[in-house]
Amino acid sequence: MQRSKRLLMMATLPLYLGPLLAGLSGMGWSAVPVFVALMALWLVVMRPHQWPRQIALWTPPVMVAAAAQVAINAVIVVVLFGVGRGLGGVAGFVLPLPYLVPVALSFLSIPLSRMVWDPVKGHQMDQALDQNHAVNRDMVPSAPDADPMLAALLDLPHDADPVLTADAIDAAMRAPGAAARLSQLEDALEHGAEACLGLREGLILWATDPARTPDDPAIAGQLAGFVAAGFDARLLALFAHRALPLLQAQPGLWSSYPDPATIGLALDPALPVEVQASLRALAAAVEAAALPEDRLSGA
Repeated sequence: MQRSKRLLMMATLPLYLGPLLAGLSGMGWSAVPVFVALMALWLVVMRPHQWPRQIALWTPPVMVAAAAQVAINAVIVVVLFGVGRGLGGVAGFVLPLPYLVPVALSFLSIPLSRMVWDPVKGHQMDQALDQNHAVNRDMVPSAPDADPMLAALLDLPHDADPVLTADAIDAAMRAPGAAARLSQLEDALEHGAEACLGLREGLILWATDPARTPDDPAIAGQLAGFVAAGFDARLLALFAHRALPLLQAQPGLWSSYPDPATIGLALDPALPVEVQASLRALAAAVEAAALPEDRLSGA
């Protein structure tokens, strides 16, 4: 998620360079409304939840918020444009740029931003993360049914972005009450319908993060990742593909993995041969990682 946000910041940069270059190139102040309109268009495209498409949803608070955003961006345009003209005047130099170049540069930011960031899914993940951080700061969940973090995860749309979902899960599992929360999430997915594919895949990505270590303060939860895969061939393949190298790199994680017998329950003959082979290899790796500790216990 952080990488996507960095890319969004880079894609947004041309939006602000446009009015600055326009000032440096000696354009008149009549160009300012053009850049204000481009910034307003960027807001509409990248923050659709703040710009309703139905007239009935344009309540006074929504209109005030929208007007405030446009006003703030108008001030930014005026400042950048004025800085550009000021720098050009002090240096006694005017960039020989055609009128359309700064305008095109600002406009280019809109499709670039949309390419690197899905505003709808981003807003959904931001809501989940904001709720997680608020609960982490203000309270410790006391009852399963009153856990807003778990509710936020389970309310994610069917096609929620798995990478962003993994970030939300990581935040939830670092908050107080994480053990109970993970157990309830695992139970909900184990007995739930075939829905929540984004959440299931996100849980697998979180549980098999290559950075996971035995002393990670967050719960390892590889068993929960396995449960999330269910009997879905694609998800089982994803889990096995990521869980095996993680265990090979961190053998101490074996106790948080499903045991070989549990993995064997997923070996449905209907699964593709390569998926069955990956699961068998994972089961063998768990058994091999557990052997040294078993021998020490026996001794």
